[in-house]
Amino acid sequence: MTPVALCRCETYEEETTLAAVRRAVDLLGGMDRFVGRGQRVLIKPNLLSARTPDRRVTTDPSIVRAVALLVLEAGGEPFIGDSPALDSFGKVCARTGMEQVARELDLNLVELTRPTPVNLGEGAVFRNLEIACQALDADVVINVPKLKTHAQMLFTLAVKNLFGTIVAQRKTEWHHMAGVDRDTFASLLLDIYTAVGPGLNILDGVWGMEGHGPANGEARKFNLVAASADAVALDLCVCRLLGVPLRMFPLYRAARARKVGETDPEKIQMKGDNPARFAVRDLQVPQLDSMGILPGKFDWFTRRYLVSKPVHERSRCVGCGQCEEICPAQALELRDKKLTFDYGACIRCYCCQEICPRDAIGFRKGMLVRILNVLNR
Repeated sequence: MTPVALCRCETYEEETTLAAVRRAVDLLGGMDRFVGRGQRVLIKPNLLSARTPDRRVTTDPSIVRAVALLVLEAGGEPFIGDSPALDSFGKVCARTGMEQVARELDLNLVELTRPTPVNLGEGAVFRNLEIACQALDADVVINVPKLKTHAQMLFTLAVKNLFGTIVAQRKTEWHHMAGVDRDTFASLLLDIYTAVGPGLNILDGVWGMEGHGPANGEARKFNLVAASADAVALDLCVCRLLGVPLRMFPLYRAARARKVGETDPEKIQMKGDNPARFAVRDLQVPQLDSMGILPGKFDWFTRRYLVSKPVHERSRCVGCGQCEEICPAQALELRDKKLTFDYGACIRCYCCQEICPRDAIGFRKGMLVRILNVLNR
């Protein structure tokens, strides 16, 4: 059985989060099981962008603080690292509260840089990756994701959080290489997970996000801290708690097909608080549609008319240009605060929506989603 620890935590007050994180890790055998004395430990939170903790976009600093304290108690040498896509690392650390945690505990803040080749060999879909050297050189990686919905992948949880070990400017390249198929991108995430090999995953689900996450959804309280050595099992467990069928989750489909992590719910042992205490039945999740319903020569028709698409909310736009800069397919152009989309080129990665600081990119439901909505009434 693969254990996943579930602990109720209703506030980010420091002593409360420390108690919840400690209990979750103790249910798995204690931090000593994962960290040896003198080992260098990368704590990898979700530092998507320079947003304050109350926006619920990034891992809360109190959770990172709690993890770091447990590592220090075990004799490890923790440092905090990530590679934000656009905002400078220093600005992100200052806005998200990581700078304060590092100052209090005398920890290093390390931007994940210098992509290093990793050859995964047989069994991988993407055999040749480039992972930030700091993640590869660490003795232990502790993955500390945020519970959020995700417009492309349904959720961003433990496995998706490790996409942050891809150095900033390379993220858009990998989005483009993975293309329009969500299961292919899920396989990329699984290959990154395999390459990084986190020893422990601790989820911040005290507050999270629903709707059009991972950056511009609605904050929602889940009162959950969860942990597991198996990131796949943790993600699937959370998906089930949130009342979302596993078949809707691209990561589950890819992991089950490739036999990465534990994907059999009957072999996942939930420890700690009663799972019923975290059950959600009305979560607002993105409605994902497939691009692969017609032969390849009709891709232009599918992209333009059948599937959902990003749209510009001009009244909210400040013309910062971050959406145009991050687009991996170069499928949009910004002029005079007006975005023009090339839907034939758009791969529906929703990086533009994810990075927009003003929620100025929305969605227009495609014909497929509208039909499914009618059929499911």
